[in-house]
Amino acid sequence: MRRSIQLLTLHFATVVAEEGSFLGASRRLRIHHSALSRRIKDLELRLGVTLFERHPGGVKATASGETFLAKIRRILKDLDDTLQGIEPADPVKIGELSAGVDTPLCNCAFLNAVVGSLGKDPDVTDLIDFLRKHHPAR
Repeated sequence: MRRSIQLLTLHFATVVAEEGSFLGASRRLRIHHSALSRRIKDLELRLGVTLFERHPGGVKATASGETFLAKIRRILKDLDDTLQGIEPADPVKIGELSAGVDTPLCNCAFLNAVVGSLGKDPDVTDLIDFLRKHHPAR
């Protein structure tokens, strides 16, 4: 059975583990902590496993969570590396590019790779400028 899980949610889970709390992760990701907590809870429900032990001082990854998060970190790094290595072919203008974002953009290597790849196409420089202006790198 294939599960529909967004890459951004997986990235969020790794940040929660790194920060040791939903509040710390939410500040880093610039997303409300309750929304982040709900998103991680939904991920746990979809996976059928508890990734984090929740306690008043924050969270700690369970044994299953540690194993899962280690694999996810490798997958996200491999994806980042793959995207960095892609050289676009000669661009063919097909139509207009539009971007809709329903979640906050994070400061992550994946986003930087996407922005870097798009930056090579002169037709999207306005979008790149907008992203850099409204979501500057830390």
